[in-house]
Amino acid sequence: MMSKLKVGTVLDRASPFRFPFKVEKGLSLPVHEYVTVEIEGRTVLAEVLDVGARNPLVSESLGGYVEEWGVERFGYEVAVAEVLGYLDKGRIMRPKYAPKPNTPVFRADTDILQTFYRGDKDRIPVHLGTLIHRGDVKVPVHLQDLAFHLGIFAQTRGGKSYLAGALMEGILLNTHFPVVVIDIHGDYVMMDRIKDDEKGGEYQHDDFDVVVYYPPGAPRINGVTAEVRELKISPKQMTNEAVMTLLGHLGELQSIEVRRILSQFRERGRPFGLRDVIGEIERRIEDESLRSDERRRLASILLRLEEVEEEVQLPAEETPIQEFLRPKTLSVICLRGLRSRIQDAYTGIIVDLLFKNQVKNYGDVVKAPPTFLFVEEAHRVASANRSTYASKVISTAIREGAKFGLYMCLISQRPRSIDPDTMANIGNYAVLRITNAQDQNMIENASESFSHRLIKDLPALNQGEAVLVGPFVPLPAIVNVTERRTVHHGTTPDLLSMEMKIREHIERARSERW
Repeated sequence: MMSKLKVGTVLDRASPFRFPFKVEKGLSLPVHEYVTVEIEGRTVLAEVLDVGARNPLVSESLGGYVEEWGVERFGYEVAVAEVLGYLDKGRIMRPKYAPKPNTPVFRADTDILQTFYRGDKDRIPVHLGTLIHRGDVKVPVHLQDLAFHLGIFAQTRGGKSYLAGALMEGILLNTHFPVVVIDIHGDYVMMDRIKDDEKGGEYQHDDFDVVVYYPPGAPRINGVTAEVRELKISPKQMTNEAVMTLLGHLGELQSIEVRRILSQFRERGRPFGLRDVIGEIERRIEDESLRSDERRRLASILLRLEEVEEEVQLPAEETPIQEFLRPKTLSVICLRGLRSRIQDAYTGIIVDLLFKNQVKNYGDVVKAPPTFLFVEEAHRVASANRSTYASKVISTAIREGAKFGLYMCLISQRPRSIDPDTMANIGNYAVLRITNAQDQNMIENASESFSHRLIKDLPALNQGEAVLVGPFVPLPAIVNVTERRTVHHGTTPDLLSMEMKIREHIERARSERW
């Protein structure tokens, strides 16, 4: 058995919450290293928050004589550690006493750390990363505690979608629960493939199913090898507000007319699509008894409907909502390339349909299994402007959804723009690098467990590092996000490789010409 490494000695002014200690001569400790100290006979885990160098003999007046006089040998480091707790029958408890001065401080060994971060099997742990200075210590997140929902936040190109994909993998590889992602940028459409660095290529896996859905008429992404289906949403299954969102701003009389037409179609009890609504308006416009102002009103509505139809078609057929809820299946709702208004409307429609299905069929694990729903661009679709259709739907779903087995994850680079009531219902956070002070303040104010000292760490995080906070993690942790098995499609284009391909194409064209 290896002996414990002593790294320091407790100084005075310690408390049950944190303590300073003098670092052993010749050692250096990084911030976020883990140490242990004995308090009242218990081994207590603590995390190093701050490290500083001191030398009582050094002053500005010494100038260049520090080395000449050998004063540097009197220097030492002082670290400050925050107490995390001790284990008692598997539970992490906080001590009531402070460590006494001169108590030795040891580097926490791997076994002790992993015991704290082992996870509870009854709450379904999946590993999302490793501690930043202790790559051999895996950090789990508990799927059961995603009932408190999750926010994944980072500045642009900060690694949000990569982390979200890693969590999706963890869910799909370890459970039979369905995962649905509203994919605004096409980041998740390649998750049916595994990157093989040894063989230098990619191949499809059979670990879980991936189905990519596009609205009819929406642009499609080249190279997708997953199963592709049309996302058929009919006006019949949409609320009037959803239809109005698709159409954009209409005048009061125009809105009344659209609602009247939709109500008439619904009363007939037959399926109908956008083309049927357009046909009905065209028929009314041809009515010679129509007043000129009514004809102009219908003509403007017709123009707006035709503009929507140019981007997406709303057929009479409907994609059954249970199709998204098949076991061990990732359903990717790809909205890339559509106008923001269309994306927002589709986001609201999907969230609304899933939520209503969970409420209607609650308790039926076939029709309404526990479902994990990921929503991109949350700052837009769940914005502080609560008058938007998508924002209101998401607010309801995140407030009530967990009761019916709908666990939501909101992904955003601007959490400051998310509706505060929605943020208040997020209990778990996975936050990568954020430098904007407003975003930091929003996270700190919304979260009960995101302390100010963790907020201060956000600007200094490196690519791939994330702060995990909330009930879903045994202890707050800064981790290196686990490496994904599946292909991530949200990468920035590599200009050098593209330049090489263009150059090869030009040279090949020249050689063929000659």
